[in-house]
Amino acid sequence: MPSYILDKAYKVTDANGVDANLVVVQGTNAGECALPGAANAGAILGVTVHSQSLQNKNVSIRKAGIASVVAAGAISVGVPVNVAGTSGKVKAIDETSGTKINCVGFAETAASADGDIIDVFLSLHERTAP
Repeated sequence: MPSYILDKAYKVTDANGVDANLVVVQGTNAGECALPGAANAGAILGVTVHSQSLQNKNVSIRKAGIASVVAAGAISVGVPVNVAGTSGKVKAIDETSGTKINCVGFAETAASADGDIIDVFLSLHERTAP
């Protein structure tokens, strides 16, 4: 079961809102969030705790602790994960050596397929792929 230590509300800027359990990034202005624009996106705010179908309404974002997140494919327990693409799902980090990685955190449970929901220990940081 997910545990939390910090959730914060942000205004959704995506026209169709945002679903639960997805990574979101900083929007254009302070206090705004949006789905990532690409895989390995930076400016990560955290993970949506619930869905919000309306643009310009608030959604709770888990910024620290353990969050349930939608996986984009198979992920093993303990591996670091980052943004898989514009959907806000996560994937096991697989960037080439020397690439800057925007890490979301570490898988606490495993995923076997796209769409599985896993627990991720949030540890937002940048690193360089070895």
